[in-house]
Amino acid sequence: MKIFTFLLFLFIAGILWGQDYSYLDNNRGTSMEPILASADPLIKEIEDKDFEIVRMEFDIVKTKKTTYRNLYKGWTYGIAAFGDYRIKDIDLTVYKEKKGRWVKIEEDAEDDDVATVSIKPRTDGKYKIVISVYEFNRGYGVGHYGLLIFHE
Repeated sequence: MKIFTFLLFLFIAGILWGQDYSYLDNNRGTSMEPILASADPLIKEIEDKDFEIVRMEFDIVKTKKTTYRNLYKGWTYGIAAFGDYRIKDIDLTVYKEKKGRWVKIEEDAEDDDVATVSIKPRTDGKYKIVISVYEFNRGYGVGHYGLLIFHE
């Protein structure tokens, strides 16, 4: 419950919104500086609330990226995906592997540049996390995303 409340706080407070870090990019638009700068206040807020970050991932995305993580019973996880200044709408879908198939268990498909979910696994297992860019800001067709996984 603590993670869910925290994710709601992030959404309402808009920690990641309103900051334009595009000035940190290079002339080719290939620098990771803008997405790392976007992550900094979120990382500080997560750690200030005594959550432990168990995974950080930063990469380039055109449409979708998939990553995998083992999650364990007894923990509540928060997962946050966010885009740099080029990404207008990013979505996050989490699947659980069951009998060799991927079953959707959680999704954030809101219309914004941050997606968050809270998961409390009933069993240990492998999870698939899909980060999807639904819309880029005008003039862009690629951007960087950040993914943070943390628990209480």
